Amino acid sequence: MKTNFLYVGIAVVFAVLVIIYGTTTNNLSEEIASISSDKAEMANADLTVSFPVTFEFDRPEGINKTRFSEVKFSHFSHQDVSCVKCHHTWDGKSPVKSCATEGCHNELKTKGDTESYFKAFHTLHSERSCRGCHAEMKKAGKTEIQLAPCANNACHVIVPRVAK
Repeated sequence: MKTNFLYVGIAVVFAVLVIIYGTTTNNLSEEIASISSDKAEMANADLTVSFPVTFEFDRPEGINKTRFSEVKFSHFSHQDVSCVKCHHTWDGKSPVKSCATEGCHNELKTKGDTESYFKAFHTLHSERSCRGCHAEMKKAGKTEIQLAPCANNACHVIVPRVAK
């Protein structure tokens, strides 16, 4: 009998938590989209922004192989940055395109080219690139993110191999 009450109690607590979570996150996309003053033009008041909260960058087909691990990225950790700061060609209405899309950073072979996929993330003196933005933040004392060495920093984290 006591076990039944325990299960019912757990179910009630779970239901209450689900209701609280559902009501507090209902407008999360709109809140995230409106965080920064550097906003894209909104299509209408009912615009919903949808994106992966965290993901791992897949290198585009045709890019040179590298020994560095792929970068894991969190939109949640960057929610105080306007979407258009990184997605600089986004108009606020259409779907966000990949950085490697034709006409953006589609030069996959050479790292030095201004339009290279590599430069989109690694240009030191650009507020649009990951490296440039984080270097500025570090210089201003706003972060302690490790940017070097490239082989094991906050971006390209070495995952230790587990012995079998």
